[in-house]
Amino acid sequence: MTIDEWKRVANPWTVVEAAAESEAARDAAVVRIIDTLLELQLDRRHEQVGYQPYSVTGNVPMPRSTRAVDQCALAAERYRPDSEWHRACAWLLRQLPPRQAAAMLLQAARVRPERLAEGAVAHSLFAVTAKQMVERQDALLRALGMAEWAPRGFESVRAMQDCATRSRHQLRDWLKNEKVQQVA
Repeated sequence: MTIDEWKRVANPWTVVEAAAESEAARDAAVVRIIDTLLELQLDRRHEQVGYQPYSVTGNVPMPRSTRAVDQCALAAERYRPDSEWHRACAWLLRQLPPRQAAAMLLQAARVRPERLAEGAVAHSLFAVTAKQMVERQDALLRALGMAEWAPRGFESVRAMQDCATRSRHQLRDWLKNEKVQQVA
């Protein structure tokens, strides 16, 4: 199978299991892990959904308040559909050297401005060139929740690329040696 075919496999664990033997599966698994790490950092990092846990239609008053509790809002805040796959990827992120992990996720989050559709609004914080990424790295790292992961920053595009490459190689080695399967 090619890397594109491996990317279309629905179950990530199938790809991870094949990664020990297949270079294409290993590359697809690294892409999938990085995508999941971005999802964890950008979408699932926040504990609360941003809504207040009360409603005019609720039926139980909140402690020290006259407002009624919205049980659905409270349940939604507690509902964290993190799968075994998400937990394994979160563990992998913690195992990577922080500076390398930050560089890898910065590169993965980047949206190349020239690839945006004609007439598309490029208001994304991550729609930057490689040079702009280095210039704005403090804001980008804060947006990823990783400001403390690379405290001394990246002095050049090349330094960031080298750090990210080392991180991806580490993931490939772990996949080849079946470390990811051991985590789960």
